[in-house]
Formats: sequence, structure tokens, C-alpha cells
Amino acid sequence: MKRIILLLAGLTLALVLLGVLVASSSPDGLESVAEALGFAGRASEGAAWSPLADYQFRAINSPWPAQVAAGLVGVALMYGFGVLFGRLVRRGRRS
Repeated sequence: MKRIILLLAGLTLALVLLGVLVASSSPDGLESVAEALGFAGRASEGAAWSPLADYQFRAINSPWPAQVAAGLVGVALMYGFGVLFGRLVRRGRRS
């Protein structure tokens, strides 16, 4: 079981790193809707306290590593939420 988890973690990391290389420079879904509805020009940059604004980790000055770091942080957060959700569901079944 632990080998499967390690394999999945490795594949996830590889996909994040590869995803940064092949990511589209086109706007994402929210940006394209804002452009289509005509209010994209009123958008402002992310707040100064936002560490992952514009899909980049602000503590890193180089664009590519900043995107990779933001992707890894996002994957780690989603994994953590998934584990937490799984534990809550499992706890609910035991009751």
C-alpha cells in the first residue's frame, strides 16, 4: 500500500512539474469569462499579503521556479484537504 502511495505522489509531482512546462499562456476560465463579460479591465493585482497571486509563489523572483513552487503548494493543499475529508468520512461511517 505504501508503495502505491509513493508511486502516486511521485506521479503527481511529475505532472505538476510537466504541467508548468506545457501550461497555456491563454487566460484561465475565470479570466476568459471576465473578458467576455467586459469587466476584466477592472481587475487588480493580488493583494500584497497573497503568497500565490497570479499562480506564482511571491517569495521566488524567477518566474518558472515561482510557478513550480505555487503548483507544488497547491497540490500539497489539495492532498491535505483530501486526507482530511477522507478521515471525516471514515469517522462518520464508524458512528
